[in-house]
Amino acid sequence: MLAFGETTVAQSLSPEDITKMVDKQINDLNPYQALLNDPDPQRSLSAMTIMLESGDESLRRMALEFGLLSPNATVKRAAFEGFLATAPILSMKFDGSAVKDSDFASSITREYSGTLDNGTGYWRVPVGPFLTDHKCYASSIDKNNCFITVNSDGIFLTPRRFNGRAVLSDTGTLEGSGTVYQVDETVPFTVQLID
Repeated sequence: MLAFGETTVAQSLSPEDITKMVDKQINDLNPYQALLNDPDPQRSLSAMTIMLESGDESLRRMALEFGLLSPNATVKRAAFEGFLATAPILSMKFDGSAVKDSDFASSITREYSGTLDNGTGYWRVPVGPFLTDHKCYASSIDKNNCFITVNSDGIFLTPRRFNGRAVLSDTGTLEGSGTVYQVDETVPFTVQLID
């Protein structure tokens, strides 16, 4: 019993050992994370923008997560716009659980060529080019009309026969509600932007 007690004390970490380990972890921080966490907000924003535009998928993912989870609205918006510039495919998830209009299911499956699972609709929409004259992003399906417009009032999604407004949540998700073709009620929707 006494030998067991001595072994436990000998294997225990001292506060100094823990401090050294913490300092090592902080000093070994990923250099890209260190750039993103720069105390100068302008340098941090520049690092995020460069990483988003780098073409390197791991850097892009790191910068996107950093930006979308930022408490700073300017950083969050810049990250989202940088994400849109990569022409992603957005998977829109419509919560039809409280929708009473029977046209919801047919609009999702027929009009949007989406899928339906227990009252939840899914629709994939590819983001297209930025339309400078309209100050919005088109979808790659309809390259002449606005799909996503980002401004100080929110994020507006207007693909074919859908009109919605959303905001970026604190969890890196686009959340809002909108009007679905032939459905009388507004339908809540989300778009997951980061894994």
